[in-house]
Amino acid sequence: MQASIPDDLEAAFLALRHDLVRRARAIEPRGDAEDVVQEVWIRLRSITEPVGNPRAYLMRTVYTVVLDRRRTQRRSAARDGSWVTAQRPDGGDADPADAESLLLARESLAAVHARLAALGEPANTIFRRYRFGGEPQKHIAETLGIALRTVEKHLHRAYAAIHQLRSDQDD
Repeated sequence: MQASIPDDLEAAFLALRHDLVRRARAIEPRGDAEDVVQEVWIRLRSITEPVGNPRAYLMRTVYTVVLDRRRTQRRSAARDGSWVTAQRPDGGDADPADAESLLLARESLAAVHARLAALGEPANTIFRRYRFGGEPQKHIAETLGIALRTVEKHLHRAYAAIHQLRSDQDD
């Protein structure tokens, strides 16, 4: 059962939508302001209590969404940069002894991917969005339309499966 957005907050969102888009563009000119405002709307679904100052709340939420997106992009860029460095065909500055470590790491990663796939959905998707995408658990719950506790349970299952895999590999 989905909680409804308080009427005053929904009315404020609809009345201020154009201003919210402008604020998103002002904060992040390179970003997609429409997507930011859509994400604000999604986050509003979790609000059940009246908000004292809807305009201020909505403007702050736009700011928070833009910051969350920046963090996610930075994490993704750092992760991609590390991966590209490790994948260089010439080996770059890598020591030949590192080739075996790289091969073992790739095999371990493939085993983790297989173990996560065996968990099925939505545990696989939730884990990937949380660990690799850097999304907050609350945001994942909101976008999937499930309870935060359910997201936590799926993450627990994923971590337990990976822990079991590590135990199996150590034996």
